[in-house]
Amino acid sequence: MNVEIFDGRKTKDFPESTKVLVDIFRSTTTIPYIFLGGATMVYPTDSIKAAREFHEKHTDSVLVGERWGIRIRGFHLNNSPYEILKSDLNGKTVVFTSTNGTLVLQKIKNTGKIIMGSFVNVSAVVREISSEDSVGIVVSNRPDGPADEDNYFACYLRDLLEGKNPDFSEVADKVRKSKGARRMRMLGYAKDLEHCLRKDICDLVPVYSQPYILVKKTDTGKTG
Repeated sequence: MNVEIFDGRKTKDFPESTKVLVDIFRSTTTIPYIFLGGATMVYPTDSIKAAREFHEKHTDSVLVGERWGIRIRGFHLNNSPYEILKSDLNGKTVVFTSTNGTLVLQKIKNTGKIIMGSFVNVSAVVREISSEDSVGIVVSNRPDGPADEDNYFACYLRDLLEGKNPDFSEVADKVRKSKGARRMRMLGYAKDLEHCLRKDICDLVPVYSQPYILVKKTDTGKTG
């Protein structure tokens, strides 16, 4: 398997291949939690206006999103694994927008199969794409530069796909000491940080199927 890591912010042209979108703090962690909460689908958009317009047409939908880490005015929930975990989303369509993850998703949406990867579903992701010839791991990073946590995860996932046995505890320790983790704590999201590091709590693989993200369960059927 050929595995490449791409900077989702800086890369302009992405090759056609199966891709794993990575935004550990917090989009690609939050989305599996949304499905664990019972949601049927996620409508992702990089536009707050588009999110509100969708909600106006589908009033039973749930607005989830943030800009620069802060919940958007009028939205029901933040882009927060901890908040999502406490919420009942059973049978709901979730409208989702974020500063980084949904922006990068729009850049890569026509370049092949796209799934959402994070520590919470990493083994399910590996099983889902283990037979692929070529995989691109796309890290979302941030507008002001690289996101250490995304790149730590990307290297961890690459090692797993290449048949290596990386030490999760070492990677988790690096993530907890990263600049992104310090920023999370400063914003008051220490609980989110720990929920982002709950390895393999589900076997759900969110797959982008335009215009929605839908969920696929792997063979083990583990959902929590």
